[in-house]
Order: sequence, then C-alpha cells, then structure tokens
Amino acid sequence: AMATKTYPKITVVAAHEGQVNRASHFCKVLRKLSGEDIQMAFVSKQREKPGQIDYEPELVGDVVGRKCIIVDDIVNTGTTLRACIDKVKDSGADSVYAWATHGVFGSASNDAPDQLQAMEGLEYLLISNSVASTRPLPPKIRQLSVAPLLAEAIARTLTHQSVSGILSLEEIIPDRYDGTK
Repeated sequence: AMATKTYPKITVVAAHEGQVNRASHFCKVLRKLSGEDIQMAFVSKQREKPGQIDYEPELVGDVVGRKCIIVDDIVNTGTTLRACIDKVKDSGADSVYAWATHGVFGSASNDAPDQLQAMEGLEYLLISNSVASTRPLPPKIRQLSVAPLLAEAIARTLTHQSVSGILSLEEIIPDRYDGTK
C-alpha cells in the first residue's frame, strides 16, 4: 500500500492590518492549489498614541502547531517583520516562513538581512528581485525572479489577452498565445 503524505497545517499571517487583503488572496490561492483548509491570521500593530514608534504586536488567529507564512509588501529595516516572526513563533507556531514582494535592503549599512539571518524563529524569507540589490544576501533570504511573470504579461498584451487573468484562479484559457494547452 502506498503511504499518503499528510499536508502540513498552514496559517497565512498578514504582517499588519495593511496586508490583510494580500494575505487573504494568497490564502485563497493556497487553498485552491492544495485543496486543504489553510487558515488566516494577522498581526495587529495598533499604537496607543499617534506617532508612537513602539507597539506591542497582537496576534489574531490560530498558529499553534502550524507552519506559518507571514505576508508583507516591503521589507526595509525588518523591524515589523522581526516583531511579527517573534510574535508568531512565541504564540506556538511549529515553523515560520515569510514572503515579501519587495526587499529594499540598499546599502551595506542596512543590517536587516543579517538580523533576519540571525533569527532562530525564521526558516527563510522569500522576496522577489523587483528591487535591484548589489549586496550578497544571506542564505535565509531567498530571491525569486519576476521575469517569467513579466514575460507572460507582455506576451498577453501583444496578443490582446487578459493580463489580470494571470492572477485569476479561473480556468486557464485554452487558446493561449504560445499554442500550449
């Protein structure tokens, strides 16, 4: 008899209120692709007074014993992401991964990559290569190329097909520009 592989229990975590929409869409895609019950959570970074820098992050949702994927748009100093990783891990997550669309690490004086590398609670951070970086990144920061996505968008534009269709989860249009089904 063939052993069936059990899918891990996953929770997608929005890094802050502003990322709930992006994380929700990501969660929906994971559910559709996996057929599993992917949970959703978010970290609230409500500040007590306007302009206040420090805040106590609050986690809303279930992460206990689950693999968690933190979703954010931009990582620059890494302050929000580090607070989020600590909060999720301290709240009982089995493991913590992070995904941010843009890694804006700039000059070598920005020690965010090294600080993220040093976090025991982080498995790895996945970023796109949408922002050029000449500095080498530590092993826990992995880059994904946006080139295939941009190529697909350009090809669809040139053949008068839907660009937003790339991001939709509807049936794939059988009449593609490249003749593949």
